[in-house]
This record gives sequence, C-alpha cells and structure tokens, in this order.
Amino acid sequence: MGGPTRGPAGIPPPAQRAAELTELGGFAVWQVDTGGLVPVSAALEAEPLAGRFAATRAGLASGTGLATDEVMVRTAVSAAQVGLVSRLWSIALASVALHGWVPQLTMDQLLVAPTHRNPAPMALVDATAGVEVTDPAHAAHAIGELVVHGAVAGITHACRVEGRTAPRVLVSNAASSLVAAARVIGRKVPDQAAQVDEVARLLLQTPWLAAGGGYRDVDDAPDADPVEEFKRTGCCLYYRLPGHGLCPDCVLVRPGHPADTDH
Repeated sequence: MGGPTRGPAGIPPPAQRAAELTELGGFAVWQVDTGGLVPVSAALEAEPLAGRFAATRAGLASGTGLATDEVMVRTAVSAAQVGLVSRLWSIALASVALHGWVPQLTMDQLLVAPTHRNPAPMALVDATAGVEVTDPAHAAHAIGELVVHGAVAGITHACRVEGRTAPRVLVSNAASSLVAAARVIGRKVPDQAAQVDEVARLLLQTPWLAAGGGYRDVDDAPDADPVEEFKRTGCCLYYRLPGHGLCPDCVLVRPGHPADTDH
C-alpha cells in the first residue's frame, strides 16, 4: 500500500467526518482540534503513563468501593489499555462504515490527552492523513497497517513494559476490544454491520491479533446448529474487582466458573 492519500474525491472533509463520528457517541468521538493534545508517544513515556495508570486505578477503586491500594496495579494497566485501544478500534471501524476511510492512527500521527480523561480525546497531526478503502479486505489491510501496527501495538507495548503486565492479557484485550467495537458500530450503523463484522474477523486472522483470541463453534445441544462465539486467550483481570465476574469471552469461563450474566 502506498502512503496516505489526502482529500480524495467523495470523502467528506475532516471536520465533517469528525462530527459524524462523534454523533455515534461513545468510543467513536473524534475531533480535529489539537489544542491540549500531545503525541501519543509522549503520553506513553514512563512518567505520564504511570500517572494514567494511577488515575485509572483510583477510578476503579472509587467505582467499586475499594481503597486504591486494594486494586491490583495490573488490573488498572489492563483497564487503561482497553480504554485507549477501544477508542482506536471504534474510530477506525466507524470511519470505514460511514466514510470508506481509515484514518492514519499511527504513532507519529495520533494525538491524545496527556493525562487520563474519559472519553479520551483524540485527533491527528494531519487531519487528512489516511486511506480510502473499497471493501472489507482492503479495509482490514489498511487497519492492519495504520492501526494494528500503529498506535494499537504501540500502546500495548508501552503498557506491557511500563505496566509490567503479561503480553497475553494485553493482546487478548486488544482482540476482545476489536470484537466489542465491531458489535457496537454495527448497531450504530446497521446497514454496514455485516461489512464491519467481516473487517473485524479478517483482522482477527492476522498473527498478532490471532494470538489474543478468535471465533469458535459452540454446540451445546446435539441437534442444534453450532453457535459461533469469540473466546479470548487471556483474562482482562477485571474479575478481581467487586461486582465484576468473568466476562462472557474470558478464557477462564468453564464448568463451575460461569460468566457474569450481567456483564
């Protein structure tokens, strides 16, 4: 694939794209204003990243009634990574669904807030940086280059090194967050749900994400058609928090250890 294209015919200008993404709400919120944002590489340096982990840990403690020191640091690291990576998946998939476009969410282009904020504000150095895509395979390839091997991998690596958290936890977080984002964007843009789902499934076949989990057939009844579900290879560690059991896709779910039905 060549370098990012700029202002292709048929693609709305950056401000319009940002507004339409933001209208979807949740993790798809996007902006062109870069005020107060810093390069993601700066936000992932040891000191600011430690501050992000600490703020996430305090937030988890407040939400569960625990003292801050009762929340595992690794659980906070996991939550911080999920929050950032989920934003990237949502922006990328929503951009494909709405505009046939993948923004260049790479380490040299992505700008984020220097400290923990929710939802995390994000923008690009060059708001026009990205590629137009024509079909799910093309979209998956572009997301692989500009997102997976861009800021998703960068954030995951920094959380592993600075947060001292196992790669399997973090890579499975990335894979699970992709599946969740595809489901949400599919509900928000129902006429593009099948395409978004196909893009996510193609991405899950790439080696880096495949290590984090994949779809499998589940046949609970001998005469029933198999049901397909996503299963992680690692645990996000949220079950360590009061009131939060095992996620439905958790690798730890098994007979005697059911998923939290309220999750």
